[in-house]
Amino acid sequence: RLILAHHHILLDGWSVGRLMTDLFTLYAAGGDASGLPTVTPYRDYLAWLARQDRPSAEEAWRTVLAGVEEPTRLVPEGPEAAVAPDRLLVEVPAELSRALTETARRNDLTLNTVFQGAWAVVLGRLTGRDDVVFGGTVSGRPADIPGVENVIGLFINT
Repeated sequence: RLILAHHHILLDGWSVGRLMTDLFTLYAAGGDASGLPTVTPYRDYLAWLARQDRPSAEEAWRTVLAGVEEPTRLVPEGPEAAVAPDRLLVEVPAELSRALTETARRNDLTLNTVFQGAWAVVLGRLTGRDDVVFGGTVSGRPADIPGVENVIGLFINT
């Protein structure tokens, strides 16, 4: 048996898949690491990160967010009531799934981008605003680092 536990500060979701692939490869090879691919070290990402122009990045975000006076807040109607955590499972019909995937493809978007656009529309309707701001988590793996897709570590950005 193998139990793998880690804090999210060490590995992002992409890395967990890569780590599991490497572990299974090692297990199948009886511990012989020669079959594992050579990977770019995480320190290359840290060096790339250190070279980024933070003041320019901050200024770019200030420009993009100019005019935003407050966060987009969803305020519940009526008094707050205690709600027990629960799970909601929604099955998307195959026809709708195909239509969404086709919409994304036709517009050169990822399916995630389509959903984020839909979420922005929902937020706008719920808040009565035509300019909404919300955060999202992105991979954060810079394409200009060769082999970054195989590096194990924390890359997510919000």
